[in-house]
Amino acid sequence: MKKKFLLTVLFTALLAGSSFGQLFSFGVGGGLTALTGDNSYTAENAMNLNSGIHYGGKLLVSVPLLPIQFTANIYNNPLSNEYTDETLNATIKSETSFLSAGIGAEMTLFPGPIKPYLAGELLYTSFGETTQTTTYEATNQEYTNVVPAIENGLGVGLGAGLYFKLLPIIDLDLSAHYNMNTLLSDGETMNSTHIRLNVLISIL
Repeated sequence: MKKKFLLTVLFTALLAGSSFGQLFSFGVGGGLTALTGDNSYTAENAMNLNSGIHYGGKLLVSVPLLPIQFTANIYNNPLSNEYTDETLNATIKSETSFLSAGIGAEMTLFPGPIKPYLAGELLYTSFGETTQTTTYEATNQEYTNVVPAIENGLGVGLGAGLYFKLLPIIDLDLSAHYNMNTLLSDGETMNSTHIRLNVLISIL
């Protein structure tokens, strides 16, 4: 009986998806990451890891007849910077990364081939250690210093974007996000801004 009920629910969901539009979309993308606010990677501590690229993927679940969509995503954010310290006559290179995963919802403002939306999500951010390598030009000696990662954090992200219908089953998703990565956690503050382009494929 339970099996029949589950099959009925699944069939109804698939039928609704066929009748009212695509239910599931997924894809990959990336863009620019910029650190903002009071965080551990800005120029104040000589690391100057304030911008870089990010890449990852997104899953989108639509609700038929409603302007609400549920989302899940994960993006890796590598950051690096290299500069010359004339006082030390040395080149200093810093590298780190953080992985952010989010679940949330989007609200479509109006339908059409171009659909603007507002987004909010709950974030989990995992921080990597920071490696700082100093190479002295006079002797060509190299020294590496590893700074432990800060604690993983829970936070909140806010965003806005546009969906462009490229093909019947392919959408371009251009968006901007402001993530307060550690807002719901104790410890150091880590805020970031992201400009992102995803290519999404509808599967139902």
